[in-house]
Amino acid sequence: MNTITLLNSFYREDVISDMICHLINEEQDFAQWFAKEICGADNMNAEFEAETRVGLGRGIGTPDLVISRKVDGNMDTILVIENKLGALEGKEQTNRYASDEGRAKLLSALEAGKGTPIQFLFLTLDPFTPAKNSTFAKMDFQKFIDVNWEELIRDDSARKVIADYSALLKEFYEPITSAKPTDEISTKYQKINSLQKKLIWIKLLQSFQRSLPDQLSMTFSEAGGFGRNAAVFLFSKEEWVRNRYDGKKMTADSVSVHFELSIDLLSTNAKTDFYLHYEPNPYKPQKKYMKVDGYSDYENLREKRTAIFHQKIDELSENSQFIKRNGSNSILKINIEKNDKFQEVIEELTASMEKLTPLVDEMLNEKLAATLI
Repeated sequence: MNTITLLNSFYREDVISDMICHLINEEQDFAQWFAKEICGADNMNAEFEAETRVGLGRGIGTPDLVISRKVDGNMDTILVIENKLGALEGKEQTNRYASDEGRAKLLSALEAGKGTPIQFLFLTLDPFTPAKNSTFAKMDFQKFIDVNWEELIRDDSARKVIADYSALLKEFYEPITSAKPTDEISTKYQKINSLQKKLIWIKLLQSFQRSLPDQLSMTFSEAGGFGRNAAVFLFSKEEWVRNRYDGKKMTADSVSVHFELSIDLLSTNAKTDFYLHYEPNPYKPQKKYMKVDGYSDYENLREKRTAIFHQKIDELSENSQFIKRNGSNSILKINIEKNDKFQEVIEELTASMEKLTPLVDEMLNEKLAATLI
């Protein structure tokens, strides 16, 4: 029996971090492999010491894995690894680790010299989404597949555990790496979990980014418990997100406009919701802005712009596909009618955005806004 399955630990970040930590400390060849292949910090003359649960105090947190690289007994590099096996990166969390305060506390905890270099790594099952914090390098667990562990690990029990983990990783990635736009969604969804579904959608939507209307770019987020109930994709332009609220006074044109695709990861088929959102920048629930100075001006301009946009929608005479809305977030619902194959969904998304992008540009035209305020 597979030992990782027996312990139900494939997604347990603490267990997998502990496994890597012990292997680094007990198996020198593994430590060198991990430093080279995962961290890009190999040195054949170095020794590596790993620790988990290095608490950096309240307000900073506890990195999953910290590795000290030593040459001739002197620490010359510290590797900080954040290990994510389900949810995406917590940006504020990685920001805290990489902050001046976080670095200082880490150096103090390890009794390292003030000038000791620190490298940060985000290690995840997700091969597609870049790290949000530019200080962090990004690596995924595909490197652990098809490795000859007999060459790297002497202990039979340790070798079996890491080999079992590699086998599960291979099973996990296979439906993701083999996914094609022409696949039937309901067929592909069989026997895979919500995280695998999410990664398939990220992969295939990223491959279609070249076909997006001019200047639209895609970002990805999550919704639901532990970030696994729904995958949320945002499509926007740089000029559609502007005049960020500074915490003092909100401008009428403090806006974030984007297409938002939400995919239900608990469904057995492509159950999708696709909307056009017009929100404050940054987004917060409406009740958090109600008493903000300038919010009434924002609401007035939003209402006038929405009316102009809805008039343009009426002129398209496509009421079955484009449904006008007057919510505090969304101003349009976009029906996705074909959803048997990934390609069909993506082509409908692209066609809809091609029709609607010029209307959004017109709605947000600065000269027009000046006449409305």
